Amino acid sequence: MATIVVATKSTFAQYSSDALRFSQFSSSNTARFDALGGTKTAIGGDLSSLYGNPAGLGMFSKSEFNFTPSINLRNNDISFNGASNSATNNNVDLNNLGVVFHSKTYKKDNLNKGLLSINFGIGYQKRSLFRNEFNFSGQSNLNGLSDFFTENSNAERVNGGIPNPDNLTSEANYAAYYSYLTDYQQNSYRNITYADADQAYNFRRTGGNSEIDLSFGVNVSNNFFIGGGVGLSSLKYTSVETTNEKGSTNPASGIDKDYNVDYTRNFDTEGSGVNFKLGFIIKPVQELRIGLSAESPTWYSITDKYSEELLEKINSYSGLDSYPFEYNLKTPFKLNGGLAYFIGTKGFISADIGFVDYSSITLSSETSTVDQSNNNAISSSYKNVINYSVGGEYKLNEAFLLRLGYQSKGNPYRNLANSDFKKDIFSGGFGYRFGVYYFDMALLNSNDKLYYSNYSLNNGNQPIATVDTRKNSVSLTFGVRF
Repeated sequence: MATIVVATKSTFAQYSSDALRFSQFSSSNTARFDALGGTKTAIGGDLSSLYGNPAGLGMFSKSEFNFTPSINLRNNDISFNGASNSATNNNVDLNNLGVVFHSKTYKKDNLNKGLLSINFGIGYQKRSLFRNEFNFSGQSNLNGLSDFFTENSNAERVNGGIPNPDNLTSEANYAAYYSYLTDYQQNSYRNITYADADQAYNFRRTGGNSEIDLSFGVNVSNNFFIGGGVGLSSLKYTSVETTNEKGSTNPASGIDKDYNVDYTRNFDTEGSGVNFKLGFIIKPVQELRIGLSAESPTWYSITDKYSEELLEKINSYSGLDSYPFEYNLKTPFKLNGGLAYFIGTKGFISADIGFVDYSSITLSSETSTVDQSNNNAISSSYKNVINYSVGGEYKLNEAFLLRLGYQSKGNPYRNLANSDFKKDIFSGGFGYRFGVYYFDMALLNSNDKLYYSNYSLNNGNQPIATVDTRKNSVSLTFGVRF
């Protein structure tokens, strides 16, 4: 999903953007279904069913094991105040690993009617990746860190604090005063730095959302399949975002000093949760399959360790503020439907459609004011989306298969341009079968847009970089039937 990041004030109370980030996950796929655009709701018979529509497990006629590593290549083009930068970062990951155990039911009469098999599966999947890394530089253009800390320091008085520098409650605000980013006169703070300071940004984010799924699928008369499962989710999110600013004070203020500071925000979040899946697939005729699957919200328990630090580099003085916080997060309910049409034994075409309402995300904690402000922000900022995908597979011979696919993921933001935040993913690949073994490969291409700032100002004029990320991923599945 395309992403927007606009930094908030120095406060631990703004979690609505994290709530969306941790809710934007999708079921993992084997390389076969990656190449098909992720259209797995109606097809079945693949270990992707473990992570999507568990009814597809009912179509297995043998036990099966596979695993899917991937190579992810990212190229970031960054525009910042008229300057252009680029950055590349790559990683290898494990998309999923799973096994399905086929279990026939004992029958004495008609072997093609009634309950024919009950299959069980267990798998690990990576549902989202937060990883990215880039750096860029430019000038602050009148809206530097001095403006940010002037607003923060004056806000302490508004909130009932004592603005005298020796009594500031924020260590970072005091470090800003010590670093000559701000000055205190007549019971308020003022910006005393020259405009257009030199800034350099460093952004490094890691982590992801993963899940262990325990599922089953039932085959009834080879034309009705039903399944269910439980997902045990975990997330890990780490981000270190630093702004270095160098400049001078304005001598007209009565202070003539150079300054060199690093402002760093550290995000360290961990959580665990649970969700449930239910689905069915019917075959009204041999050529057609119709699937429907539902996934409950994931109920997370999250521990967040957010901190921000201002380091004055000339005299090595720093101010650090930490804001530990624990909360519960309920992600949206998800509904998916799909159709697949088989063209004899030569292949098939398939299409899926999915519904997600991001405005239904709910955050709860022991602090009601935090809950209310964030839930209001969620309901007013996010909306429901329709995601869809299409794909097809063609069998060249008994061993070799070709695949193509396309996915479209909708814009979750209520008041932001759809063209910036709708995501298109193009995919293709092939499969090779040899005895009880098989190998599949998929290539996926997508673009993301990120509007990034490491701090924000009351007037909304903080420096913002536009980051266009081109991502190419290669996934490989190795499997065996037994």
